[in-house]
Amino acid sequence: MKIKVAYDITFLGKFFSYSDNKVGVYRLTEELLLELLKDQNIDISLTSLCTDTPAFSSVNCQLYYNQFPQKDFCKFINSFKSRFYLNWFYKLCLSTYYSKNFQSLPRYSWQSVLVRGFFKLLKLTSLTDYDNQQIFDSKKYDLIHSTYYKLPPKNLTGNTPRLITIYDLIPIKKPEFVTPPLTLYTQEILKSINPETDWVVCISEYTHQEFCEYTGMHRDRTFVTYLAADKNFYPVTNQEIINNINQKYQIPNTPYFLCLASHLDPRKNIPHLINTFVDLISENPSLDVNLVLIGTTRYKRPDIEKTMQQIAQYKSRIILTGYVLDQDLSAIYSGAIAFVFPSLYEGFGLPILEAMQCGTPVISSNVTSLPEVVGDSGILVEPQNQHQLKKAMLDILTNTSLQESLSQKSIFRAKQFSWEKCANETVEIYKKIIANK
Repeated sequence: MKIKVAYDITFLGKFFSYSDNKVGVYRLTEELLLELLKDQNIDISLTSLCTDTPAFSSVNCQLYYNQFPQKDFCKFINSFKSRFYLNWFYKLCLSTYYSKNFQSLPRYSWQSVLVRGFFKLLKLTSLTDYDNQQIFDSKKYDLIHSTYYKLPPKNLTGNTPRLITIYDLIPIKKPEFVTPPLTLYTQEILKSINPETDWVVCISEYTHQEFCEYTGMHRDRTFVTYLAADKNFYPVTNQEIINNINQKYQIPNTPYFLCLASHLDPRKNIPHLINTFVDLISENPSLDVNLVLIGTTRYKRPDIEKTMQQIAQYKSRIILTGYVLDQDLSAIYSGAIAFVFPSLYEGFGLPILEAMQCGTPVISSNVTSLPEVVGDSGILVEPQNQHQLKKAMLDILTNTSLQESLSQKSIFRAKQFSWEKCANETVEIYKKIIANK
């Protein structure tokens, strides 16, 4: 008999139209879904149950489902019913806002200002705070899986087992790295979990250990499944392709170190990397090498702006590409001397696996979950130790044998992780949960 899973896609619905905002949560939710749909023993129903704004989520998740390439193999279950019979109104208003065409508009274009203004007015009316009725027949499902957001109230889910994915405890352990609302919401996520009846899956052993220590939840009700790089990441060996893609993002055809940090947020430790790189090239003026930083420019980063002002004379050696299309990343990874990831805190560290799958040597911090990902296939350094990082960068840059060795190790290491493996382990978790009903 098939396992009937209510799989929450609230995160996918909220962010699918933001091409530059598809971070680790998005990738896991979608990649895991795609693999689970291949399993003939799993019957997936997509929901927007795990939301505080059911009117919004019912629309954006339906929009996501409409463009989902595998929608013939699953169904979307609407869990919102307007008390005031306004479903048509929400669909009319929100379909424009959550469309990819609208999200690609310049933020201050007249169309964007008009629609965003109306959207803010809609929020100010608090209409959706009152019109928030949810409907869900929990008896139809063997399991509810929240892939990020807090678990729904028990009066909705009944006695159906509930599983939630936990990515990290950064907002709790290091609140200085995030906004206060995210810390508050993370606290709500943790409060929604009943340690006696719910189940938790973490994306690294480090997160698993932190979660159990912080919440006191018994390890028997918690699991670990590792993430993976998309199959579209691969070594690009054609230098002409690499040069053409690099040109698209104003990356010079000279050797470069690479760092990808989706939002360039403070925990990624970018100023430290910039300062270390500047020290490297100032101490070795004959080195012909640049630093390439990939990350969306959607958000202001005062720490990076200040650092760039302080090293103004070397500004031409540091390239900030902004957002890079997924299909262009393999070439940029493959063209790099090394991928450098001096992050202060990670729940997993997916960019490292992407780089490794492209055969790029890796230099990474030796803290939190990152050693689990890198293993012995890269160079690990203390995240605040400039000497260690600078030495690692110089060693790789000047030692061809080391480059080649680390490149081969990277490819081998990346093969230890796959979305198929993640999905298989998730299915085993589903089975264990159901067996304990």
